[in-house]
Amino acid sequence: MNVKIMWAALLVVAAGLVQAQPKEGEAVSYDSPQLAGGTLVIRGILYKPTGPAKGSVVIVHGSGGWSDGREGHYGRALSAAGYAALAIDTFGPRSVSNTAADQGKLSTFQQMMDAFAARTYLLSLGYPADKTAIMGFSRGGTVSVQAADRTFLPQVAERFKLSLPFYAGCTARPREPKPASTMFMVLAEKDEWVGVKSCQDLATAYAAAGGKVTSKVYPNTAHGFDGDPANTRLFRVSDAETFVDCVALVEPDGTLGYGGKKFAATDSSGLLDEMRKSCVKKGGSVWTNLGQKEAATKDAIEFLDANL
Repeated sequence: MNVKIMWAALLVVAAGLVQAQPKEGEAVSYDSPQLAGGTLVIRGILYKPTGPAKGSVVIVHGSGGWSDGREGHYGRALSAAGYAALAIDTFGPRSVSNTAADQGKLSTFQQMMDAFAARTYLLSLGYPADKTAIMGFSRGGTVSVQAADRTFLPQVAERFKLSLPFYAGCTARPREPKPASTMFMVLAEKDEWVGVKSCQDLATAYAAAGGKVTSKVYPNTAHGFDGDPANTRLFRVSDAETFVDCVALVEPDGTLGYGGKKFAATDSSGLLDEMRKSCVKKGGSVWTNLGQKEAATKDAIEFLDANL
């Protein structure tokens, strides 16, 4: 194989940009309402505990799609800890392979709709409505953050009790947060993709509005530090869009404001185009830290145990 091609392939795999279905669990599917109307069938992998479930968790993947190294890992870990975990694939049914280089391929609003529909599906299986949680990574973390605030998709009345965003993009910051879920934020100390401060600032505002939120910065970690256990070396993904310096205010009516311009609540494409003119940069490093992956898994389970 040509050396340049081989190196490029390694970068793609290392960044988790190739979808690999999580292993084990049970293949399921459910209907998700679409923002444009109609429904779409979303597939998922359901991990069930051996005994009665303590609660249920919807797992939302990041820009690279779902993988066994991350979504499969958490599905198995949570089910072993007594929780039903549903890892959903929001990309596959839309023929999206990844969004790292172009975050405009799919809106987080639509992914939120997929996640809320997954919650409804879990309720249809008999899991209690007051013991539901959402866990997401990177872009999926953003979905988890936004799902925890009624500013986003206010028409959705029933929300998750808990939210566990991992290294989320906290770019969209509500001016007047409307807390709906108790949150535990997992932050990566050396995150070059979304940084740490924006989520810490959002957490402060969320708490000031009466929400319950805790955050933890994991030392010596990069964005996606809990991914493929085979990728412990540092890799740089040169074409990835990064948002460390991006913050957009969200008005109580959902209107997005950035650079002196206003965008409709679901006009994420317009907002992204405007941000690309100023704050969006290219390139970010990733590597897996096995010790901190174990620590984050343990902390997530302890958070669920303490609050469900």
